[in-house]
Amino acid sequence: MKHFTIILFLFAFVCSSATAQYRNFFTEKSLRIDFVLTGNHLQTQASVFELKQEPYWGGSTVNTIDAFEYGEFRVLVKDSTQQNIIFSRGFCTLFEEWQTTDEAQLMDKSFFQTAVCPFPKSTVHVSIEKRNKAGKFISLLNTEVNPNSYSILKTNTNKVTTHKLIDNGSASECVDIVFIGDGYTMDEIDKFHADIKDLSEYLFTQTPFNKYKNRFNIWAVDAISEHSGVTDPRKNSWKNTAVRSSFNTLNSDRYLESTHTYLIRDYAGLVPYDQIYVIANTKKYGGGGIYNHFSLTSVDNPRSKTVFIHEFGHSFAGLGDEYYTSETSYNDFYNLNTEPWQPNLTTMVDFDSKWKPMLDKDIPVPTPASEEYFNAVGVFEGGGYVSKGIFRPAYNCRMKSNEAPGFCPVCQHSIEKMVLFLIGE
Repeated sequence: MKHFTIILFLFAFVCSSATAQYRNFFTEKSLRIDFVLTGNHLQTQASVFELKQEPYWGGSTVNTIDAFEYGEFRVLVKDSTQQNIIFSRGFCTLFEEWQTTDEAQLMDKSFFQTAVCPFPKSTVHVSIEKRNKAGKFISLLNTEVNPNSYSILKTNTNKVTTHKLIDNGSASECVDIVFIGDGYTMDEIDKFHADIKDLSEYLFTQTPFNKYKNRFNIWAVDAISEHSGVTDPRKNSWKNTAVRSSFNTLNSDRYLESTHTYLIRDYAGLVPYDQIYVIANTKKYGGGGIYNHFSLTSVDNPRSKTVFIHEFGHSFAGLGDEYYTSETSYNDFYNLNTEPWQPNLTTMVDFDSKWKPMLDKDIPVPTPASEEYFNAVGVFEGGGYVSKGIFRPAYNCRMKSNEAPGFCPVCQHSIEKMVLFLIGE
């Protein structure tokens, strides 16, 4: 008992020290950096569009430095001396997916993007970095931010109602998910809230989310659309909706996304949040999830719940797609000569850094796709949109198919680590 008490004391001391450090540098608000990514399949440029102060910081006040190094991009915040990193976070974008398409070989294109960090008390240096093909981060954009600058916008989306549907405590000690509806008219707001309830209840039946049900807060932002449903270009159906969701993203019929990132962030910024989930009021199958960007899924399809949880695996825990037979718009998405950062994929270049410790000693590597290994943690070839050269940890998993019973043990472990990081434990 004595040793246990000492451990609890040390943990409390570390958390208290980290929170004190946060308060030395940051306020309880957020700094949003809106920028533009421009380029083609070979080039990437970034430029600041504007800076905004948002009223809440929804993340941890203990874990301000990224512990995972996930993402194709990351934001670094340094103090005024530029010697000390005081905040970092990885993220992904729709832009890097577009860069692997055929269109990117023919033209340049621009995408809106945002990065969010706690609002600084004094001048800081903000960098946006991008991974190169070798997996190393390189500087893309650098800017100095004076928190007292008149150029930092302080306006917010007005006349929008918000609701805290599940309240389990403070934002700094819980995972806060904000749901934003798209394609819900004023008359359909009750349906929007019912859809959130339905999806949230499903989320907390899934392992390991069920274990941490009492550490999540659920928010609703009543974004009102002029039209019911969302845009579907292949059906010549065009809708005026709150965040401009659309099927046929990157010329893939079932890829449901929005390129209006600033609009989504404007709505999300009305509450404290760790994760953004846009739900689209449509029966058509589709969705998308991008790490520390946002998730989006349709709500009225028979498979909406499994798509919902799959896309959340992407955006919340940085999990990669484990399927390799479905049609996508991506070409050569992964470099087979480097280890992917996604925790559930490996090229075997550095398998020691992945789930190797979770393998039983009698599991062959690679693992045959035979029935005796269907329920085992293994190294199954096929994943990341290709059948050769990339390996996944389970024969079937929610990150591979809608028919899987849930997340595999490796994905569960990755999700749990992210939960603990965000709640400051």
